[in-house]
Amino acid sequence: MSTAQIRPSATPVVYRAMWNDDRPGLHELAARSFRAWARSLHPQLGGGHHTSPEAPSPSQERQQSQPSTGGDGNGASDTRVNLRRETAAHGGVSETLLELDQHILEGSSLVVMRVLTNGSDSWIWVDVEMPGDRHGTVSGTGVQNLVCTLLDEAERGGGRPRLGNELLRTSADWAEPRRDFMVPFADRIRDPARRLPYVVIAYDPLGSPAKDVDVAVVTAQQLAGLARVFVLPAQSLNAFQVVMGEEWYVTPGEARLYLPGEHEPHRHRTLAPEFVRSGTDETGRWFGRLLQTMLVEREPPDLYRRSRQLLGDRRERYEPPPDFDAAERAAALEVEVEAVWDALYQARTERAAARAERDEQSDQLYGVLEELEGAQERIEQLQLLLDESRDEVSKLNAIVDRKVGELVAAGDAAMSPPLDASKRAYRQPTSVRDAIASARENLRKVEIPEGVEQHLEELDSALESRTWARSALDGLLALEAYAHSDDAAGDFREWCIRTKNPRKWPPSGKKLAMKESKEVMRQPELLKHRRFPVSTRVPDSTSGRLEMQAHLKLSNGSLAPRLYFHDDTRGTTGKVHVGYIGPHLPTKRFRS
Repeated sequence: MSTAQIRPSATPVVYRAMWNDDRPGLHELAARSFRAWARSLHPQLGGGHHTSPEAPSPSQERQQSQPSTGGDGNGASDTRVNLRRETAAHGGVSETLLELDQHILEGSSLVVMRVLTNGSDSWIWVDVEMPGDRHGTVSGTGVQNLVCTLLDEAERGGGRPRLGNELLRTSADWAEPRRDFMVPFADRIRDPARRLPYVVIAYDPLGSPAKDVDVAVVTAQQLAGLARVFVLPAQSLNAFQVVMGEEWYVTPGEARLYLPGEHEPHRHRTLAPEFVRSGTDETGRWFGRLLQTMLVEREPPDLYRRSRQLLGDRRERYEPPPDFDAAERAAALEVEVEAVWDALYQARTERAAARAERDEQSDQLYGVLEELEGAQERIEQLQLLLDESRDEVSKLNAIVDRKVGELVAAGDAAMSPPLDASKRAYRQPTSVRDAIASARENLRKVEIPEGVEQHLEELDSALESRTWARSALDGLLALEAYAHSDDAAGDFREWCIRTKNPRKWPPSGKKLAMKESKEVMRQPELLKHRRFPVSTRVPDSTSGRLEMQAHLKLSNGSLAPRLYFHDDTRGTTGKVHVGYIGPHLPTKRFRS
């Protein structure tokens, strides 16, 4: 394996985990686990003989899966998978490299595992490379299952998987209320020399011990190799708060990520109880995205750097002719040394600039997250004030009377009571998928077919996911209120203009379109993206699909999500049918 073969890829690294493993025969053990993991994802990968990693000369083996064809029998290749292994020795260091190159319907990715040993030190290093900015889809590669398998096998085999002095685990640790545990635990959290991130999850008094365990188990597996997860049971929480102090502790139901290194307390991110209890995988998913942004910048082990030439492929050697005299040869060597120092200085300058840019981007990310958390806190405070105000009816009679008068004037009394906007409070959804689930459970005149969820991964992986989720639920409630109204004149836009129902959707062109543009309607390659699944009871939909033009504009920013619908409130079904919720569909000027 030459230096050129293993130089850093131009494809962005979106995931990185590395740790020490002391097991003898580490090269073959790790390679065997990698191959088994790859075949569990792609059974079409066959077996084969594998060369010993201790071979002194470079060796290479490659396995390639046969492309699988689509279900229509046309022979189009849907899947291409390559499994490759190389072994080499560099400066006394043995290295085994395994790669799983996946080209599948969900996208392309390259999972790379390096095993490095020199007799006294040994490392496992796992990277995931993806084209473009694909941080939100790392889970689709299955790499976390590989990391969990490697760590579990190392622990069972006496490999002591660790980073620095911290052991890595695939399970959560339970914080004990004893002083001899809690004080050293707090000291480790505040130690600027700590290299491994910590996640601390506090018990939830509104949940159950079983739910706390589920969240901890899933989070520990999601963050295996990236962070260590601790759980604070009820009896340990008070002791933790006392030894940590107000700026560092967690409150019941919260989860907090303590970053390695020296940081101000507010840099250690906290997730609110409502977010933690919204799903067993939400805590690990959120913290995993934050950690990926930081950990992909981690430097390779010293063992790896020592095994490479000082400047690798960038070094240009100058060899003088053999008939030069000693003075000429000395001058030539001086030229070579000067060139090496110039290249080294340039490399260090570029490295410093890259680190400065990384730090600036991290600060910008933290700033955005702080703004989002502040907005969420304000929303929760307003919701709390609204809930408390319902107990103070005597102080708010004037406001209540005015609202009731508006509802009566608008004819809202005809609406079904459980769906009346003034009498039912919907919880804030945490994702667009959550908003759809809430609508399916509660709405009676808005029908959402199965399959809408397949468009949601990009939306729910974005930082704006909560804002889009609330907008999606507001739009679905507006369509429900429209379907229940007795107004027989006009379509949904005209209803939004005339009605005083508080659930109405803004009727402006920036928020609502009842038809597609002429440009879209003239081009079949664009129009085909507007045919969506719908009930066969809807007229002109015997095939189960229908062209839809009317759509709500949930946002006009990043991804510009849209909600397409068909109005059959005066037809056979008496309902509004939703066909699509997802990123902006293709137009001549917008390519999704």
